[in-house]
Amino acid sequence: MYSKYLKFIGFLSIFTIYCQGFAKSVPKKSYAASTVGLMKLLEVEDDLVENIKGYVEVLKKKLDLVEQSLITMSSEHEQMDNDYEMYLGNPVNSFRLLHRLHTDWRKWHNYALNTNKWELEPIEKAHKMRKLIPTALDLECACRGIDDLMTFYDLTPEELAAGNLAGYSKPETALTAQDCLALGEFCIGNRNKERAEAWFNTSLARFENTLKRYSAHKAWGTLLMMDQEFTAASYHFGKKPEELEHSNVDMLFENAIATKLNCSAVVKKPSRLLCRYNSSTTAFTKIAPLKMEELSTDPYMVVYHDVIYDSEIDLIFNSSQLSLSLISAGQKSEVRSSKDSYIDHTASELLDKRVTDMTGLNMDGSEAFTLINYGIGGHYVLHHDYRNLQNTTRLDEGDRIATVLFYLGDVDSGGATIFPMINITVTPKKGSAVFWYNLHNSGAMNEKTLHSACPVISGSKYVLTKWINELPQAFRTPCMNNSNLLPESNDLRLEKYVV
Repeated sequence: MYSKYLKFIGFLSIFTIYCQGFAKSVPKKSYAASTVGLMKLLEVEDDLVENIKGYVEVLKKKLDLVEQSLITMSSEHEQMDNDYEMYLGNPVNSFRLLHRLHTDWRKWHNYALNTNKWELEPIEKAHKMRKLIPTALDLECACRGIDDLMTFYDLTPEELAAGNLAGYSKPETALTAQDCLALGEFCIGNRNKERAEAWFNTSLARFENTLKRYSAHKAWGTLLMMDQEFTAASYHFGKKPEELEHSNVDMLFENAIATKLNCSAVVKKPSRLLCRYNSSTTAFTKIAPLKMEELSTDPYMVVYHDVIYDSEIDLIFNSSQLSLSLISAGQKSEVRSSKDSYIDHTASELLDKRVTDMTGLNMDGSEAFTLINYGIGGHYVLHHDYRNLQNTTRLDEGDRIATVLFYLGDVDSGGATIFPMINITVTPKKGSAVFWYNLHNSGAMNEKTLHSACPVISGSKYVLTKWINELPQAFRTPCMNNSNLLPESNDLRLEKYVV
């Protein structure tokens, strides 16, 4: 009997000692650093509970007033339902009906919209108490302490979830499904996949609500996706209830699956299209035509061969400094594995003229050339180049009407650019460039331009990207409302185009 208590005391002692050591790296107010801090947190929770109770009372009073008034209004309406003509034949009733609709309903509308200051007091108090609640570091400390205890005492998630602590059973301390999920997510960050999966499994066993269960499935699926276990991950993402909206994680998973399958598939180029010399876009091409291979008419897509020279490629490489591909706020991109850079002004001016010769489009207002390098395994998941801007923003900034992608070197294996919705694969070939329109002639987004950069298996892939702005093209590609509008079927979901 006493041995169980000694084990439990030792359990708590280790947890407290660990958190005290961790406290050196967290703010002084850290609750997880000591039992005294945790006792203060109980007081904070008591205050929060009382505050919420007060807010519930405020809402109840408001609800009671509305319900009482609703009874009176319903009674009046029932009298009218019995015999409309008799009711409205009485001029007093007619007056009262007009008065109710003109005055009373307006009052109720204002009452619903306006909130008295005393009604907001619990909310303001809760806002001030936010400074007293635990931080993310507090939660990390607590998760780490539990994780260390599991290792030290060889405990399992099932035992802890049931309230069994080193042989000391206390069911009232059992963990909730959300607690287990949080510990599983901590284990992902701690790179302990086996334990994370055990926590997710325990969490799923405790969730009763289908919508809430999916949060555990999604976390588990994300973990498997990170390890490239797509088949196992698809099981968990397949558990998503229909009523849930598509999240960024769901889309990221679908993109990864689609990219993997399409990059592995044998995709054929369309037949019956032409290879010819383009001599019609500008005056220069009349005396120096460009080798052009047509790939698609919807979207319009061509490949130009031998369109950038070795000397120009050398100039680009010598004047550029590559850095890891980033998204906004300096964060590492989750969808692109590569390095990129802007190029020298001299090379940019020269290639702007080349792109105009290739496309017949105006380069004013377009984004700068971007040099991108994909190393071993470097890739970019399925995406569209257009930005799909809101109307007001689009009028000011313009969208990307077209894309030109130069290939600056050959790739030993892999690294193709795929367009799964039109069944096209473009293999990197030094000196070539692929050009396509991202928008229909009407200005609508062309969903069929969905594309991906497949992972590089062997070698290194260098591409130079130019996104062309639509605003300066007003007189070169006039907008035609009745031409190339959205396809008859708007069902363009990604999963339909997975090979």
